[in-house]
Amino acid sequence: MIFIALGANLPSSEGAPRETLRRAVSALAARGVKIRARSRLYLTEPVPRSRQPWYTNQIIAVETALAPEDLLRLLLDVEKQFGRERSERNASRTLDLDLVAYGQEEIATPELTLPHPRMAERAFVLAPLADIAPDWRHPATGRTVRAMLAEADTSNVRALRAVPLLMGVVNVTPDSFSDGGHFSTADRAIAHALALMNDGADILDIGGESTRPGSEPVDPDAEWARIGPVIEAVAGEARQRHRLVSVDTRHARTMARAIAAGATMINDITALADPESRRVLAGSDVPVILMHMQGEPRSMQINPVYDDVVEDVSDELRRDCDRAVESGIDASRLWLDPGLGFGKTLEHNLALLDATPRLRALGYPVLIGASRKSLIGRVDRDGPAAGRIGGSVAAAIAAAARGADAVRVHDVAETRQALAVWSAVEGESLSDAGR
Repeated sequence: MIFIALGANLPSSEGAPRETLRRAVSALAARGVKIRARSRLYLTEPVPRSRQPWYTNQIIAVETALAPEDLLRLLLDVEKQFGRERSERNASRTLDLDLVAYGQEEIATPELTLPHPRMAERAFVLAPLADIAPDWRHPATGRTVRAMLAEADTSNVRALRAVPLLMGVVNVTPDSFSDGGHFSTADRAIAHALALMNDGADILDIGGESTRPGSEPVDPDAEWARIGPVIEAVAGEARQRHRLVSVDTRHARTMARAIAAGATMINDITALADPESRRVLAGSDVPVILMHMQGEPRSMQINPVYDDVVEDVSDELRRDCDRAVESGIDASRLWLDPGLGFGKTLEHNLALLDATPRLRALGYPVLIGASRKSLIGRVDRDGPAAGRIGGSVAAAIAAAARGADAVRVHDVAETRQALAVWSAVEGESLSDAGR
């Protein structure tokens, strides 16, 4: 196995260091490097100790046909992509990519030494490496990563809690419950989508039909007239910046048009109930989110009833997944969304959010969408949807704590910052772990 170390302690064009590392991994994958495993993120003190900002570090295990020297050149090129300017040794940096080990090869040239000559003394390399390959042995010394880490100085090394991907909402509608009309023109929606990417959105979810309780259906042609120009305008930049463009639609014709225009994910509130939608997705390679909804938007909130909401929703989503797979959609492309607010009472919503681990146990990544929804007003003061930001952020943290893979949010910057702090506070200090 080949191991690459990633580190950064300055912001890049893609945001904070932890955001840079996520995009850098995507950049390597886009260049044909197969990512086989990745460690947790770590906050670490600079080595040697200085007044520089602390680093964010990670190790990934990869496979590639590139020779070590060619892989090194690729790493240097990706560093430049993220604004790295090499200067004096041990300087702060927007991105540092190091080839730590290339299988069991030992190399000593002016350009490259493998394994990395100082890895045995660097906890910021050994700690993340121990996450994914604790029993890997150094080809020269025969010592395992676990043994080397046990003797390293792990003070001021902190593993961060994983945070979910951020799906930013782009409603190109005149009547959405939270921001209807604010981004109803293509120009405004495009500007909003680009702003969400700058705020840290990993996925843009573009929708042209409001599915709030009591809403009326929208004709697919009208829906496309709203969202088509937005998708076409942002798809190229999203691809360059390694973001997904999701289209929130229940119409097969819109799905096909969106994928042709550059969409890279479909988000369907009906869980592909329409056979034509399943045919469209079976003929593509984009991931799809299957959401649970009891009834349909016009009537879904009229006395929703379940025997056991978590068991019932889990069973229905499992059947939806089986149906999708039987229709030719690879299981690896499926995501699940329990559909908070779609045919659920307050108690149903809270139970489903709390049951995120049970939903993930179905074997698929889980998206949670609680942002600005009425459940927030029902546990606190009610009011306009735009006044529910605090509750939305709290729900996102609750989802993260329960292992959600993504959260769908309107307020990306606020959620990103809150999750970053939560991740650090709830992380694990290696110096504490050794006491």
